[in-house]
Amino acid sequence: MNGVKKGLLVAVSVALFAAGIFSPMFIAGGLVLLMLELWLIFPRFNVEYEYLYVNGDIDIDAIYNKSSRKRKGSYDHDSLEIMAPTGSSHLDGIMNRPGLKVLDYTSRKQGAASWTLVYGDSSDRKALLLELPDEVAQDMRRYSPQKVFMQ
Repeated sequence: MNGVKKGLLVAVSVALFAAGIFSPMFIAGGLVLLMLELWLIFPRFNVEYEYLYVNGDIDIDAIYNKSSRKRKGSYDHDSLEIMAPTGSSHLDGIMNRPGLKVLDYTSRKQGAASWTLVYGDSSDRKALLLELPDEVAQDMRRYSPQKVFMQ
């Protein structure tokens, strides 16, 4: 999917260069668009997520193009509402609530097991999709046994 997006962006740049036959302003527009693609847009297509888990709290960082890091959020175990495998029946009533913001921090690879963690209160509720190792899930269950479901 990212390859298609990159291809379309390059095709638009090439089309602007080709339209430079009619006006030199199109060449300048194509050049500016190509520079923006190379420096701002293309590095955002290669993103990895790193989770830091310490004593029930999770910090999430995004690593863009294996060179720059940005903090996506910090979540403490006290504000955890529920945690279950993605698609679990325990999440049915919660995922349909209005105002729930779903944040996908997974690799989006086929067959990768992910967990859904719902954090927040009634005014600001977020559902995080994470690919957590089983050891982390077991440890989170130790901190909040009534909120963590393993199936």
